[in-house]
Parts: sequence; C-alpha cells; structure tokens
Amino acid sequence: MSETPESQAFPWERIKPYRFYGVAAALVRVIAPILFSVKVKGRENLPKSSHGLILASNHLHSIDPAFFVAYSHRKWRFMAKTELFRNKFVAFILRNANGFPVNRDAIDRKALRFAVEVMQDGRCGLGIFPEGQRSPDGLPREAKAGIAMLARETKADILPCSLYHEGKLGFRTRVTVRFGKVIPFGELGLGDTPNKRETRAACEKIMGAITELWEKKDA
Repeated sequence: MSETPESQAFPWERIKPYRFYGVAAALVRVIAPILFSVKVKGRENLPKSSHGLILASNHLHSIDPAFFVAYSHRKWRFMAKTELFRNKFVAFILRNANGFPVNRDAIDRKALRFAVEVMQDGRCGLGIFPEGQRSPDGLPREAKAGIAMLARETKADILPCSLYHEGKLGFRTRVTVRFGKVIPFGELGLGDTPNKRETRAACEKIMGAITELWEKKDA
C-alpha cells in the first residue's frame, strides 16, 4: 500500500498536546447557533466521557465535525480527507483542532495506527464518517471496512449519530443533530482476527443504526 504525500509529511507527533481544541470548541459552540438553526436530539444517549468511544455519523458536509464538537460537549478527534491538508492554513487549523489525515482511496495504515493510538491515549474519542466521503444526495451510503477494523483493534463501543438538513447547507439552514444509543463492542460480532463476513456484518449494523436515526429527519 502506498501512502499519500500528505500522510507521509503530516507532523503526527505535534498534535498530541491538543493545543487549540478548547478554543476551537468554544468558537463553534458560539458560531454554530448563529449560522444555523440547530435542533439536537438524543443528548441523553451521550456517555459522560468520550473515552473508548467511536462516534460514527453519516457525512453531508466538510464542516460536519463542528456540529458534534459544538453539541456533544465531549472531546473528539476526527479523521479528515488528505485533500484538506494541501492548504497550509487549513492544515494548520485541522492539525491543532484534533484533525488528522486519512487517504480515502487506500488502506492508510499510518492513519489507522494513529487512530488506534488516539483510542489508547484516552483523552478523547474518535470521530469517523464510515461512508468515507460526503453523500452527494444526502442519503446514507454503505460503510467502508475501516470502522469495523478500528472497532476490532480498540474494542471500542460505537456511538451512532446522524446529521440531517434539506437542500444545500447555508445561512440559517435547519440542521438536526441526533445522537443514538451506544452499540457495545460485544454486539458487533467481531472476533480477534480479521474476517470479511464479520466485518461486513458489523459495518451494516453500524450504518443501519445511523440510517435509522437519519430517517427520523427533523422530527
């Protein structure tokens, strides 16, 4: 497997202090309700800590992580596509606000190793969009294998979530952020060794939970 230049050049060792996360989180908590009309559902399903937890959601827009940072009031570190790190300013912001790059077109082992380290470190949970890319029509898609691989490696529970809005995301768009009930790792049916059937079944279970939340739309 070949790794992208962004993945190779990324200063992995420099993001561990979580330097700007508190500032970034405070900013999005102020800005998000100004820019959008946000409805939050299922907040009672949030565990007290994000430690040992993978947040998994459908993917509509590049700013999706901000909604979960703003309205979960938990610490997360999100995977972001390598393309975003080609802009030095954007890369600086992402790197210091808990983002890290992942190559969507290959098995990015460096990103996967770092994701495992995030979970083992215990200072925050891991945020993933299992589909691997934004949905062009807003409909949930199939999950890629990465979510099951990470769950198997870390024995992490899954927090299924969904984002819903109609039409293009713009000023004062009505956005519904929904948190589902945690799926314990033991219910994913993943053994200690990789197994394609188990992986596919776990992915379907996770995306099934996300889709069920999304289908509630703004109710």
